[in-house]
Amino acid sequence: MKNWRCREVTMKTILCLFLTIVSLPATAAGLVSIDGALTEIIYRLGAGDRLVAVDTTSVYPQQAQQLPQVGYMRQLSAEGILSVKPDLVIASRDAGPEAVFEQLKAAGVNIVRIKTPDTVDGVADKIQQVADALEIPEKGQALARQVTQESRQVLAGIPQNLSADTLFLLGGAGRGLMAAGQHTRAQAFMDLVNANNVFHHQGYKPVTAEGALQAAPEFVLVGHTGPANSGSAREVLAMTPAAQNDRVHSVDVGLVLSFGPRLPQALKQVAGLLYPQPD
Repeated sequence: MKNWRCREVTMKTILCLFLTIVSLPATAAGLVSIDGALTEIIYRLGAGDRLVAVDTTSVYPQQAQQLPQVGYMRQLSAEGILSVKPDLVIASRDAGPEAVFEQLKAAGVNIVRIKTPDTVDGVADKIQQVADALEIPEKGQALARQVTQESRQVLAGIPQNLSADTLFLLGGAGRGLMAAGQHTRAQAFMDLVNANNVFHHQGYKPVTAEGALQAAPEFVLVGHTGPANSGSAREVLAMTPAAQNDRVHSVDVGLVLSFGPRLPQALKQVAGLLYPQPD
C-alpha cells in the first residue's frame, strides 16, 4: 500500500511538472530589443526578464544597461545578434542595415519590425504592437490606455493661444550643435506642445551664433544623452532672447524624443519649461 501511494505521488508530481513546462509562453526566452522606446515598453509590460540583449540606445530603465549589447541600432551585425541565440527580435523600422534582418530570418529568428507615427496615438499603437508580439495583448491595452490618458491630460493644460518660438538643439558628436528642422522627432514633439520651431530646414543642420541670433528663439531646448551640455550652447546662443532671459534648458533625449511609455513625463517636463505657471 505504501509503495502504491508513493508511485501515485510521483506520477502526480511528474504530471504537474509536464503541465508547467508546456504552458510556458513561446517567447519566454531569447528576446532581443533594438530601440530604446521598445525596450522601455517591454519592461513596462513586465516582460523585461525575457530580454537577453538590447541595442546601445536602450539605456532606460537601468536594468537594461546590465544586459549584453548588440550594437547601435543603425549599424547592426547579424553575428552580434545571433551570438546571444535569440528566438525573437523586436526592432524599430529605423534599425538596420536591412541585410542584417534578412540574415536573421534566414537563420530562423522571428523578427517583428515596428514603426508608428510620433504622436500620442502612435505611441499607443507601438505599445500594443509590442504586447501582441509578446502574446500579452491585454497588458498592452492597459498600458496604451494609461499612457494615452496621461498624455492627453498634460496636453489639455497647454495654452492654445500661445506658441513659444523654440529652437531644439542636439549635441552632434564631433559636429557641434545641430538645429532640428522639419520632419524630425524634435519637430513632432514641438508640435505636440504647441511650440513654434524657429528653423524650417529639413532634418538637422549645424547652427551658428549668427543663425541663432537671426532666428531669435524665445526658448532653447538642448538635447543630451549624457551629462547636461547646455553650457556649450549658451556660448553659441549668448545674444538670443532665450539666453538673455535664461531660457536655455537641457533635456534628456532619451525621454523627450523616444516617443515611448514615458511620453506623459516628457510632455509635462517640456510644457513646464515653455509655459511656466506663475507662483
